[in-house]
Amino acid sequence: MNLLLKVHQIHKSYQQGKHRVEVLQNLSMKANTGEKVAILGPSGCGKSTLLSLLAGLDKPDRGTVEIDGHDLAKMSEDERSIIRSQKLGIVFQQYHLMRNLTAVENVGLPLELLGSLDFRERASHAINEVGLSKRSGHFPSELSGGECQRVAIARALINRPALVLADEPSGNLDQKTGEEIMDLLFGLCQDHKITLLLVTHNQELARRCDRALLLNDGALQIFDR
Repeated sequence: MNLLLKVHQIHKSYQQGKHRVEVLQNLSMKANTGEKVAILGPSGCGKSTLLSLLAGLDKPDRGTVEIDGHDLAKMSEDERSIIRSQKLGIVFQQYHLMRNLTAVENVGLPLELLGSLDFRERASHAINEVGLSKRSGHFPSELSGGECQRVAIARALINRPALVLADEPSGNLDQKTGEEIMDLLFGLCQDHKITLLLVTHNQELARRCDRALLLNDGALQIFDR
């Protein structure tokens, strides 16, 4: 397997009043192409901070974050934005769909913003891939929570990213719908050999991944499943 993600000894802290709070300390991890890795940890342990660094939305105080050989920490914001559009897909717990766009328009938006001429055709294919071809013309307010998350997954995967970051993607859904959504996400990442980094509180989901890591005291350790 090819190494896709390499995080080496990153530190991240924030100023809170007079105090400097260390969130991540000497954190390192790796993930191979097509691998599914779960990250668990209690609320406030730094999972969201880690995702922000992996997505290139923030920079570590020190250390490196490499995606497919590109060190995000050394890039400008514009350069990181290009990497996000080419290499990353993100699935949020809250879906983050545009209310004034239909399902298929939400899915095609990343490609449209990149100036792709075939974004409509590819969006239609992606919406069909998540089983929503009959709902493609509906707005988010007309869709169920599970359907909204299917749209969000199609949007995240439309550009065939190398890495998908998923932040509690089934957290807002009932158990049955959540299981269906995770089956879909795992299956699509498997089919397209996409690396999946899943942040979750659900140990059952973590067991479905190839590896599980526990974020605690600012560092990652192997989670005993």
